[in-house]
Amino acid sequence: MFTKSIIAVIAMASLAVADHTFIFRNNCANNVTPRIANTNCGYSPRCNTPGSGGVPNPAISYTGPQPNTLGRGQSQTMTINRQWNGRIFNQNGNCGASGENCSLGEFNLDTGDNFTPQAYDLSNIQGFTQSMRIEVSGCDTVTCTNANCGCSSAYPPGDLSGCGNDSPVRGCGAGDKTWTITFCP
Repeated sequence: MFTKSIIAVIAMASLAVADHTFIFRNNCANNVTPRIANTNCGYSPRCNTPGSGGVPNPAISYTGPQPNTLGRGQSQTMTINRQWNGRIFNQNGNCGASGENCSLGEFNLDTGDNFTPQAYDLSNIQGFTQSMRIEVSGCDTVTCTNANCGCSSAYPPGDLSGCGNDSPVRGCGAGDKTWTITFCP
């Protein structure tokens, strides 16, 4: 009985520090400056209070370093904590602090249980500025290479309707994943 208790405690502790792996890849001719922005309460219904947004635990902000500026062909691997909600974008000098006015990847990773998938999408609602791809281990890849890539790939510029049914959103099951964000796929 004692051994089973120790194993359970170790398993729970490993879950508490688990993270997602994010690989940032630049296939563009120019440098890109990937940015990670928290959107716990600004753009997501999941705030900092347990039980908010219909989830049992609050979203947890990313507090680590920002990715490096990447030259052509370069990549960088980082970890982002479990239960993170936010955006990833290329800070091209015209984007706001949370990616406003730019193409971006959106992530709600505070879900991902047997009933509610972790959600991700590409959005150009505030303007198309960058072709991007999101790949995630064991789940759908989504790619948008131009402003007219369509609702099956990304939210188009200016579309506040959510494409009518949020069709750009993809879901991925529970557990820590490896996410690859490619600029200029």
